[in-house]
Amino acid sequence: MDWSEKLREPKFWLLAIAAAVAAVHLTLLSRADNSDIFATSFLFWLAAGSLIWDHRDTYKLDSSLTPSLVGVGLLGLILIRISFAPNSASSAWLLPLIATLSLGLLASGFRGLGQYWKPLVIFSLLAIYPLLKLTLQAIDLSELTAMAAAFNLSYLGFPVQRQGVFLVMPSSRVEVYGACSGIQSILQLLCIAVLFLLMFPLKHRWQAALTVVAAVVIAFVVNALRVALMAILNNAGDKNAFDYWHLGQGSLIFSAIAVFVFGLFCWLAFLRSPSQKPDSGAQENA
Repeated sequence: MDWSEKLREPKFWLLAIAAAVAAVHLTLLSRADNSDIFATSFLFWLAAGSLIWDHRDTYKLDSSLTPSLVGVGLLGLILIRISFAPNSASSAWLLPLIATLSLGLLASGFRGLGQYWKPLVIFSLLAIYPLLKLTLQAIDLSELTAMAAAFNLSYLGFPVQRQGVFLVMPSSRVEVYGACSGIQSILQLLCIAVLFLLMFPLKHRWQAALTVVAAVVIAFVVNALRVALMAILNNAGDKNAFDYWHLGQGSLIFSAIAVFVFGLFCWLAFLRSPSQKPDSGAQENA
């Protein structure tokens, strides 16, 4: 391999810049000590990189001076923002979208931005993630979660009464706060559902709608089971186990269970057919 020739290719430098931006973004998130957001962002970068790699031979790299200057300017703004406010929340949410937009302008200009619509959609979803979270918090799923958890406990034979957002058992009472209502899990599975629809385009709209609904239902049900388990542990007086499943690694285990169940649903519902394959550049040209 002649590296001197590779270094002259614009694709090499664009790839290097993209890798550097991804590394900086994930580093910022790791410092924030939020494992859920870090995992979601890592998955977004992985999905966007996979889509770009699949279509690498179909992209038209034809930019001009004006879009290139705009792209360089956006990258410069990113560097300035990170330098002066490395812990800023807006840097974490908006950085990938702005970086993808700037790289698209450098690579293909204004007219060629449409080639990168899937990565742009992925990182737009990350950019509006805080707004989606605020929307779900405004809906307040606490009482619905308490109802579902009480149903699970009753079905399993545990004596329980629900009083609003409180689960009352013989020797304890648990309040279902907004943070315990499954908002984080629902958002995580919604993001994964969008990634699935981008990478595995379905034939019918009802299938896409079913995928989104299934993501929300699975996340809600799995979280309700987690709340029911915490109510049982609290009633038994096992504080260490309660804290583990509430704030410790146990909460991440339930998130992993929800992702696994959703993946199993997608495979059983859509991917068992050999004709359903990941989106690729070859398929688009067929």
